[in-house]
Amino acid sequence: MAREYGDYARRGAAVAAVVIDTPEQNAAMAEKLALPFPVLSDPGGERAIRPYDVWDGPGQMAKPAIVVLAPDGREVYRYVGVDFLDRPNDDAVFAALDDLGLPPIEAATDTVPRLAPAPSGRAYKLTDLGPYMRGVRFSMTAMAGRARDPFDKAEAERTAKMAERFMAAQGATLRATNG
Repeated sequence: MAREYGDYARRGAAVAAVVIDTPEQNAAMAEKLALPFPVLSDPGGERAIRPYDVWDGPGQMAKPAIVVLAPDGREVYRYVGVDFLDRPNDDAVFAALDDLGLPPIEAATDTVPRLAPAPSGRAYKLTDLGPYMRGVRFSMTAMAGRARDPFDKAEAERTAKMAERFMAAQGATLRATNG
């Protein structure tokens, strides 16, 4: 979403992420990924995560999800993923936004530091995510080739494409930050 943030803003969308991490961990993630939208903290999931039914009880965390709300609060699009890599293609979200016909909003051009970043111990460094995603793409491409069930093949191919989109976005982010 950060890479396509301008397209979201042109469709009138105000983007915010809601996660269970602390505000300091969120600041570290926003800085590392150069996010142009706010990352909000809901540690127990009580304020935004559970009310939208995207709480993973066994994992005690939020499920990866995208929820599009109309200005009147009505939900017009929902995607709930199965793991941290599972995200929809932007086109599906854009279609829901286009149906709303909202006027464009001014897109942020840079991140706004709010807190001193304090990444969690489980946070990957941005430079480590590229090799990780290359491994995901390689293994999922291999799994797609071995899958006997059409659903399993489609899921493996979809995961490989998500890894490719991440690698493309990471490359753009690194080029932007390194000049």
